[in-house]
Amino acid sequence: MRITKYLAIIMCLALYTCKAQQANTTSDAKSAKDKKNILFIAVDDLKPLLSNYGHSEMITPNFDRLAKIGISFTNAHVQYAVCGPSRASVMTGTNPDRTRVWDLHTDFRESAPDLISMPEYLISQGYETTAVGKIYHKGSSSSGHDGKSWSQPHQLPKNYDPKYGDAAFEYYQDLETKKQMTLLQAEGEAKGLRGGKLRTYVFKRLKPSTENANVSDEAYQDGLYTQTALKQLEDLEATGKPWFLGVGYQKPHLPFVAPKKYWDLYDRDKIELAKFQELAEGTPKLAYHSFGELRAFSDIDNNLNIGDKLPEAKQRELIHGYMACTSYIDAQIGKLLDALETKGILDKTIIVLWGDHGWHLGDHTEWCKHSNFEQATRIPFMFAGPGVGKNIKDHHPVNLVDLFPTVFELANVPQSNQTEGKSLVPLLDNDPVTTIPMDYAYHQYARGKRMGYSIRTDRYRYTEWHDNDYRSFKAYRDENIIGRELYDYELDTLETKNHVKEQAYKAIVRELKSKLKSHLTKQ
Repeated sequence: MRITKYLAIIMCLALYTCKAQQANTTSDAKSAKDKKNILFIAVDDLKPLLSNYGHSEMITPNFDRLAKIGISFTNAHVQYAVCGPSRASVMTGTNPDRTRVWDLHTDFRESAPDLISMPEYLISQGYETTAVGKIYHKGSSSSGHDGKSWSQPHQLPKNYDPKYGDAAFEYYQDLETKKQMTLLQAEGEAKGLRGGKLRTYVFKRLKPSTENANVSDEAYQDGLYTQTALKQLEDLEATGKPWFLGVGYQKPHLPFVAPKKYWDLYDRDKIELAKFQELAEGTPKLAYHSFGELRAFSDIDNNLNIGDKLPEAKQRELIHGYMACTSYIDAQIGKLLDALETKGILDKTIIVLWGDHGWHLGDHTEWCKHSNFEQATRIPFMFAGPGVGKNIKDHHPVNLVDLFPTVFELANVPQSNQTEGKSLVPLLDNDPVTTIPMDYAYHQYARGKRMGYSIRTDRYRYTEWHDNDYRSFKAYRDENIIGRELYDYELDTLETKNHVKEQAYKAIVRELKSKLKSHLTKQ
């Protein structure tokens, strides 16, 4: 009798455990079902020179296509206008003074080891994560382009179209360029040079800033990245789990190399040069730089300095190259969107596309990024997918660091308490009365021991240059300020004059200084 009673109890416990497990499994399945996939598209050096951002001269139909199914932020800014700090910031959802990445060499895993990355956090939330191409600027000491971020290996494919062979130094496919580089490489090897020293030897003698070759998309890196991403998409879908797929495109980063068909989209003679090619009146010289990144190319005069202009023909060639590379990337984005549509998962996937900073194309006589001016900090920033309204343009000032919490909220992922950004979800439904707490974007850029901190509102940009290695985690002192800037974009979109000392702007300067100081002292 007692045995029978015990058996009954055991059977009840087993039944209860089975039902509990079944309920947990159902709950987990429901939770996984509620979470959305994330397609994360990073584009190197991409400014909003796009048709959906009002540039009708640009042939970028797939950016238009993405814009029609989502939102384009038109006053979005990076936190630091160079690759390393910008990417460390967006991937951790924290500002550069938190990551302590202010250059191209520092790895946030070493400078701020307490931080975790966005995809690393998603793994803890049940996601499969992987990526191809340039997501971080510098891979961490863990293997595979920050190995902690990926549940499936990150990839940098080099299986170039066999019709054209490997790209020389991962850039060039022009036959004459490849021939000359092979000879220079042999010369360098004969001198005992290897690795980076050999690369430097070749590039000091031959490093074209552009290339227009009649080759396929897969003759260059970004075409390979797309094909790899499509295969990764298959693998992620096969897991049955929500996924994060990062696709990091290299172009339109220098050198401006793209298949000829994209160059042929534009007439170089009709390309408009920058309207304002002067130094702004009253702007401190430390706001500028002499575009050393561009001067490193063998067809650019390395003696040019701040305020010097490139020859008009070279300006047209470079702008043409930038436009061609942008259209090349547009075509790759189209292939990704096609794949989501074909698989029927477009409505289950959050898409976010961003540039890691803008790019000067001759304005202020500047080229490249590396500044606090509008052309360096402003980026395309786009969202699409469930929870996002369609065909919206929003003009609120927003930050790239806001990506982290916005994507998590859209994907139904619990927020990480790490982020210093804010969710932009309230702005994504086209409600004209909806707003967000912060009415400015912010960014910074260093010149040696001097750091320029800026805020950008809907109308103004105010900048303070602080000396003595000041950072926002140190005490704010007015005596450290060695230069200030104020630009009024309602009256002067080209930043031709610094208004900071004008009596008419005294109240505005006081208000913006208060905002900036409050921002810096709260970090």
